[in-house]
Amino acid sequence: MNDDEEFERLLRQAEPPQVPAALRRRILADFDRIATRPGLTRLLRLAADAIWPDAPLWQPAGALALALVVGIGVAALAPLEGADGTDGASNLFAADLDNGGF
Repeated sequence: MNDDEEFERLLRQAEPPQVPAALRRRILADFDRIATRPGLTRLLRLAADAIWPDAPLWQPAGALALALVVGIGVAALAPLEGADGTDGASNLFAADLDNGGF
């Protein structure tokens, strides 16, 4: 029998250490305290649940990133000047504002 096998045999025979009840309670209380403290991860999870409840964090983040890309694309492709040389922002969506006199 080599040293590794002997060591494995001794580990299997060894009694696991006993954890005092007070230490166990203190460790479990720390888990509860850490779970309830505010933090960036908790804030992100709350924001993601407001946007897309019970979804993995990557789904609302992907949806917001896609919306950002589409918004930047629309802003980049919108003409800055109209055909007549005036400011294009006032003419670009003029049809949206034309509702019979307003």
